[in-house]
Amino acid sequence: MDDTRLSLPLLLGGGGHPLYENAGISQEAYLPVWALRQGKLVSQLASDWAKAGCQAVCAPTGAANGPLLEAQGSGLPGMRELNASLLELTKDGVAEQALVAGVLSDTGLDCEPYGEEELTSLISIYSHQASALAEAGADLLMIEGIRSLVECRAAVLGARRVQLPILVVLPSDDQGRTPWDEDLLACMVVLQDLGIHGFGVQTIPMDHLDGEKLDPEQLIPVLERLAPYAKLPLMAFIEPNQLSPIQYAHQAARLMRRGVKVLGGMNASPSHLAALRHMMDTFDISRIKVAPADYELLAACKEVYFLGDDLEYSQPVECGLDMADTLMELCHENFDALLIQVDTPDDGYHFSLNAHLVDLPVAFESESLTALESALLHYPGKAIVVSTSCEIEREDLETVASKYGAIVL
Repeated sequence: MDDTRLSLPLLLGGGGHPLYENAGISQEAYLPVWALRQGKLVSQLASDWAKAGCQAVCAPTGAANGPLLEAQGSGLPGMRELNASLLELTKDGVAEQALVAGVLSDTGLDCEPYGEEELTSLISIYSHQASALAEAGADLLMIEGIRSLVECRAAVLGARRVQLPILVVLPSDDQGRTPWDEDLLACMVVLQDLGIHGFGVQTIPMDHLDGEKLDPEQLIPVLERLAPYAKLPLMAFIEPNQLSPIQYAHQAARLMRRGVKVLGGMNASPSHLAALRHMMDTFDISRIKVAPADYELLAACKEVYFLGDDLEYSQPVECGLDMADTLMELCHENFDALLIQVDTPDDGYHFSLNAHLVDLPVAFESESLTALESALLHYPGKAIVVSTSCEIEREDLETVASKYGAIVL
């Protein structure tokens, strides 16, 4: 993100469905097509957000992915045309006063093993939408509104193929748990080494969890836990609720004092965004020092684990279609990490279908780079690659591991 308009601290405007409710959209309406038919409104809102001081504005493309568009029936624009049109309307509105972010969001599909969609298919869906947005002139990509780590990871793997800056925010409650009861810190540990440029939390979807929407200050303990482990700019996408613009900016400043460098004004009016802009222009982020943690973390799907100096591995576990009982039995034994032996590309896929049963760090051992890459691609965590008993050159192992955020030991 070398564009000067993306210098820190960064303010983003725009977002999803609720912002258009005052303009008459119903809760049931499909936002991308509705927004396309209200083109002047999209451009006007983008102009308002840019004039309020946002350095980047999100186009309403979140739901404009292949599966959700196909579910609307026939007679609608194609996916590429729809994304390009919405991005162009947004660019017309900002008139070069701000950058434009293409948004990727939930597909409505459930990835294996929780549903029938294969991970590679999900990655392809996001890759195609990211490609459409990049070709239409998006300056960066924003991944938001995705409720599970598995799908968010697929979105990142698909989006990074177009080589645009990627920002990611996940919904969280005030305990740092996502809608799928995943630890937000575990999500950050998994995602931040996959090539993204910012990670953070958003408050807006929490009403779907039968709870009240969070005020910004309720995220303070969540962000304090994330900050020591963040290797990239920490983000907070917050909504005003009933706060005045001054109150909203005051609470946002409290988040910045915990290390936040990117703010998103979710469902925020231009006056609220302008208050954030004024606060950020007078906020000296160089004075905020968060001491980094002095140890590495691993993530096994939903939880985090400390990486110790002398790990004790389980006996090597061979992969197969039916390995659930073996994995569950091993997880009750006394060792630090589960050692998975992968000999073929199918082994990594088969293990991924059972990985949610493993409540331990995972280490992969292989004599095949192709098999190892398949395992790292499919595993929804931050894994270890064991090199001590492997004949593959360590440099080659590190090249493959770095693509998926794994650690070679």
